[in-house]
Amino acid sequence: MPARVSDDDPRCCLSSLQKFQGEDLNSRARKKYQQEQLREWSRMQQEDQQRAQQQQQAADHLFYAKQNELDQRSIELQQAEEDCRKAINESIKNYNDALYRETQERRALKKRQEEYDNFSEMANMITSDLLTENPDQAISQFGPHRIVPDRWKGMNEDQIRRIREEQQHQIEEKKRRNEEEQQHEDELNRRRIAEAKVGMIVEKNLERERRTFEHDLYNDNQRLANEQRNLKAYLDRVIYTNQPTAAYFMQFNTSSR
Repeated sequence: MPARVSDDDPRCCLSSLQKFQGEDLNSRARKKYQQEQLREWSRMQQEDQQRAQQQQQAADHLFYAKQNELDQRSIELQQAEEDCRKAINESIKNYNDALYRETQERRALKKRQEEYDNFSEMANMITSDLLTENPDQAISQFGPHRIVPDRWKGMNEDQIRRIREEQQHQIEEKKRRNEEEQQHEDELNRRRIAEAKVGMIVEKNLERERRTFEHDLYNDNQRLANEQRNLKAYLDRVIYTNQPTAAYFMQFNTSSR
């Protein structure tokens, strides 16, 4: 029998100890409660496992169903992709065929156009002013008296005739000017000869007058020289007879006056 049954055990007085280390007054009830709790936990764990298993089975079923659906969808997409690829290839083939036919038609049209252009160019070249050497093509748009140098093909008969007439007129005009110049030159020569003759006559007259002037000047100089000599002789003989001596000059500066 335990020392006490509970905290309200009447056997325990006031001086008695109430609790002891290691005593377990509710061990039976606790063990029973623990066993019941263990059974409840076991039952709940089994229910949880069953519920988890059911959920896992449902999830697996849903996964397999979804996987089958995805596989079927993938097969359908592959088939649709294959059909689309076939349609695209067929469209590309049809487009390439149409493009090839269009290219062939374009080449044929271009070839016909080139042949037509070549024929037109040949016809234009044959009938063009370049090969026919039409002189009118050299006439400038600024007037008929002006020409385009790179289109000029030479002069026509009328231009050659007018040039020859102009040359003949220039020759005659030059001949007339030469004759006039020759006449003018002859007149100048006659004038120069006449002027030379007049100059020679004038020069002879001047020379004669110069000699006459020199002769007269010489006679005048001789006359003046004779007059000077006669005057000097007269002065020496009549005027300047009283010549001053040295005594005359010594009478000056002899005093302080």
